[in-house]
Amino acid sequence: MNPNLIGKRSDRAKARYFKVLKYQLGILLVLSAVVVVIDFVAAYSMLIGGLIYLTPNTYFANKHFKKQIERSAQRTLAELYASQIWKVALMVISFSLAFMLVKPISVFSLFAMLILLQVSYLILQFSVKTDS
Repeated sequence: MNPNLIGKRSDRAKARYFKVLKYQLGILLVLSAVVVVIDFVAAYSMLIGGLIYLTPNTYFANKHFKKQIERSAQRTLAELYASQIWKVALMVISFSLAFMLVKPISVFSLFAMLILLQVSYLILQFSVKTDS
């Protein structure tokens, strides 16, 4: 195997994943800024929902895309599962904190942003191009 090609595919996937996260952050900030003029509670609820989505996904990406040279498939898969479990745990903790500490909160706006960012991920992962 050519040592110059080790990790090249992973580097492109990492660049694409983080580019999608940046686009999603932009979507979150723009929509929250637009909605703040209409309804302040809905705007910060959208912001919280977006952060509940983006923070664990950024953590997952950082854990998953750290240098993966010379690792076995089993170890990579185990680390992938562990990162996914931590991502879900962070989301559960974030939801709990949001509903316990933030009053008033617009549940519709929070979940609408969360769903919008998930749908945007499904669309952007196939349309975002990275430099080879």
